[in-house]
Amino acid sequence: MNYKTHRLFSVPVFEYRLENYQIINPELEKYIYDLREKNTQGLKRSNAGGWHSDFFDIQKTPIIQQFINSKSKFIQNLITEGLGWKFFPKKTQIINMWAIINQKKTFNIRHNHPNSLLSAAYYVKCEKNSGAIFFYDPKEAKVMRKPIVEKFNDFSADVTKIEPLEGNLLIFPSYLYHSVGENLSNSDRIVISFNLDIR
Repeated sequence: MNYKTHRLFSVPVFEYRLENYQIINPELEKYIYDLREKNTQGLKRSNAGGWHSDFFDIQKTPIIQQFINSKSKFIQNLITEGLGWKFFPKKTQIINMWAIINQKKTFNIRHNHPNSLLSAAYYVKCEKNSGAIFFYDPKEAKVMRKPIVEKFNDFSADVTKIEPLEGNLLIFPSYLYHSVGENLSNSDRIVISFNLDIR
């Protein structure tokens, strides 16, 4: 049949691969493991069994500054071209950044990141089956009542997943609920997360 579909109010998840990830990731990994040695308990947030760091001291950590600089042009382009927002260099800030280490059998429960505009996940270390990130449809009315789904597509699915890949950065609206699947690999899954706001 001949008909037109208007895709209204899309929710983006932007994916970007850092060019220098093979150089920077080992340094980030060492920095994160050093943090865990200093604070073995970590924080309890969305992590179920994994280790969650305190917020990074961004201004005093050269490797984190290098990491931020490696993606600054992408973030500016994402804001202006991807989202169509006005870019304010002095007002656009990463307000907090932290790391999560998920050992085998650990995962992260469903959550979102209040009090920010955009949130991110950067994959420092992740092997196959170390845990996909799941995103949930933010339209609550849609998931309250629905018929049996025969074919999953953009309109029928209420959850979707993205497999992690070392060196990849995902940026998405902070309101978007997400979770991380169980790490079924024999290696740690290390991710850096941060929140960005326009103050």
